[in-house]
Amino acid sequence: MSVEPPSTIKWLVNAVGEDVALAFVESNGGRRVWVPRKWAGSNFAEYHGDEIAAVMSAQYGGEHYDVPLCREWRAMMLYCQGIPLSDIAFRVGCSRSAVIRILGGRTRKIVAKREQSQQDIRQFALFG
Repeated sequence: MSVEPPSTIKWLVNAVGEDVALAFVESNGGRRVWVPRKWAGSNFAEYHGDEIAAVMSAQYGGEHYDVPLCREWRAMMLYCQGIPLSDIAFRVGCSRSAVIRILGGRTRKIVAKREQSQQDIRQFALFG
């Protein structure tokens, strides 16, 4: 299932793909980053990778860029990857019930798989 990215990062997702864009937004969401004009060999490229550096430099070279949080998109992406709901809440920075609301809860008929609803997959199930 493909999740439609928000307009604030759609250009980035189209350029580098969902996984790379997700990793960049997860590690930098809410931060203001300086994007160099010449990305090759820069600290920016070293920290974020050549692919992100090239695209960001072409779009925002020589400027600051405020990386959006994109909580809803991140939650949907992580859910599609099968990440447990509690872990999604931790990674996105909200409560488990907020994640369920973001995912659509009852209106979308989303039911978490047992693996996704457990708090810790290393614990044994008490009844089953």
